[in-house]
Amino acid sequence: MRSARQPVNVKSVTNPHHMPTFRNAPVDLVVDVRSHLEYWLGHLPEAVCIPVNSIVEDLPKRPGVTTDSRILVYCGSGARSANAAEMLKSIGFKRVVDGGGIEQARHGLA
Repeated sequence: MRSARQPVNVKSVTNPHHMPTFRNAPVDLVVDVRSHLEYWLGHLPEAVCIPVNSIVEDLPKRPGVTTDSRILVYCGSGARSANAAEMLKSIGFKRVVDGGGIEQARHGLA
């Protein structure tokens, strides 16, 4: 069993052939940009935790992530995810989607 703090590769969550979709578009990685504590208290099953204050440094280091990866970011209310999406776009990520707050992201994710 994984601890809540360990990053999880989206494609290895439960079914290695399942790729999540957000509003009917495929997503390579779902990122919760809240703090590790907030993530530990509850997160979307497909998500990895990369807090917004370290996303520019940490996301590019993830194995298999490129500037062409389809990245969905979400947070608690939508403010941090909007900030994270803009930060990622500013360093060259081309396919970043701001999922908004956790409940909004939950409803759009399949």
